[in-house]
Amino acid sequence: MTPAEFWRLAPDLNGVVDVCLLVHLFRYGLVRRYYWLFCYFLVDALQILLVIPLSRNSMLYGYLYFGGQALRAAIGAVFAVALWRLALLGYPALSAFGRQIVIYMFLGSIAVATAGLLLEPPMPRGQSPTIHSLLAVEGAVDSMVLVFLLAAILFLLWFPVVVHRNVAVCIGGFVFYWFQRWAGLLLMNRYPNDFAVISVATVILSLACLLFWIAAIRPEGETVTTVTGHRWNPDETNRLLAQLDAINSRLARMAR
Repeated sequence: MTPAEFWRLAPDLNGVVDVCLLVHLFRYGLVRRYYWLFCYFLVDALQILLVIPLSRNSMLYGYLYFGGQALRAAIGAVFAVALWRLALLGYPALSAFGRQIVIYMFLGSIAVATAGLLLEPPMPRGQSPTIHSLLAVEGAVDSMVLVFLLAAILFLLWFPVVVHRNVAVCIGGFVFYWFQRWAGLLLMNRYPNDFAVISVATVILSLACLLFWIAAIRPEGETVTTVTGHRWNPDETNRLLAQLDAINSRLARMAR
């Protein structure tokens, strides 16, 4: 099967796996807990359902595709904050600080992307300026979310935070999912002639991530916990926990 043939089948396959994940979360009563994950892939499934009967060269297809992509980017940013909050339930001030950082980064990424579009040289022939602009803004937002997720991962790998296993699975999977999404958008914008091949690669990687979530997110993951960082060193764990409490207390005083 050629990349172009797989690309034509990709939406159907992606939609089926989206629905499987949605049913999985609903079946185990995890929709409320992971509401934004559910919303993200619900939007993805609805977008696929709406564009299936349309020609990929039609204007309506473009509006639905890029509108869905923009909505998913916004939901992804909210989901990243929600995961940060779930990981730091015992540190509310630190959780709120992370939410404020994401808001500033979100607005800043849009401003930087817009400024870059105004200053960059004219578009080469054969590439749509509208599509290029939309991909650039979406790529900037995805970059912001990816930076936040990577910073959150590094934070959790350093500080010994107790999290539920499902939360750890969601964070790890979402970092991988968002990285391949970000990389795919970057490559599509740089190499528009290889759009189909890059799309196939991103679809395969995203399907692998969804299948991982279906296999790993379980009801028992809401009761089983794990310690993220330095759990092998009790002395260092106690020191870092005291440091984490101090950071949370300092942020709480600053917010008053």
